[in-house]
Amino acid sequence: MSNKKNASSVNSISKTSLLEDSKEHSFVIYEDFVDSAQLNSFPERSFTIVLLDHCSGDCHTNANTYKVESKQVFIHLPDEKIVWDLRRNSFGRRLLINNILMESFTLPIRHTFSSANDYISLNLDTDAYQKLSTEFNAIKKEIESSLVFPELINARARLIALIVHLLISHRYGQKVVNHNSLPHKFHALVDRHYKTEKSVAFYANELCITPNYLGILCRKQYNMSPLAFIHERILLDAKKLLHSTNMSIKEIAYSLGYENLAYFSSLFRSHTGIGPKEYRKLMQKIN
Repeated sequence: MSNKKNASSVNSISKTSLLEDSKEHSFVIYEDFVDSAQLNSFPERSFTIVLLDHCSGDCHTNANTYKVESKQVFIHLPDEKIVWDLRRNSFGRRLLINNILMESFTLPIRHTFSSANDYISLNLDTDAYQKLSTEFNAIKKEIESSLVFPELINARARLIALIVHLLISHRYGQKVVNHNSLPHKFHALVDRHYKTEKSVAFYANELCITPNYLGILCRKQYNMSPLAFIHERILLDAKKLLHSTNMSIKEIAYSLGYENLAYFSSLFRSHTGIGPKEYRKLMQKIN
């Protein structure tokens, strides 16, 4: 197959292309691979989605050993140690998605790509494999084109993450997300009230539990405090508005329930490392 034959050259082209000025703001790297060494090497702060085209061998994590087969997809988290041991003549593709882009994903997708989700591998049927393969090929084509639109590459990476999220949710159902669980009910409440209600006490009262117990549940399910979860939801909206609208920062702050612009800017900076004005400038450069 051409994937195997051209793997080394395409891998080199993809990496080099992302260093060019016109492509430097894409948060996605595409690679073909033909051996374990390539998979065992990855940059920090990157989420990896691995599509195994024709593979056999093993994948070792701290907790499990997975049998590697053709037509599988794997999720590799930034802080998780994974060691690949592929047999000869294996090949496939992977996307390296920078944490900056992952932060713009919706919370359910980010939950799938977090340590809270135990299901990092999935055997694909023909239809699911073809869907993912098509999107991987589209990203490869975009990266290698003479005129690159980074946001289009980022959008396709978002789509691939969404497909993986839906496939895992469909396959494992309640095991991944229990819609009747208190953490999920908290999630749903935050989605409804985050613009007007920002105190942990409000959500605990709605769930008829104590704030302390909500904290225990939230940290166990989402690996963050309830207040951090609320702030994450607010900042997700803030980032979208900064990126996709011409609203002033003051208007955005007010729409999210903050009358004090300085407080909103301080909250944004404390979670992202930059202020909303700098974030908007960064997104404008990417576009």
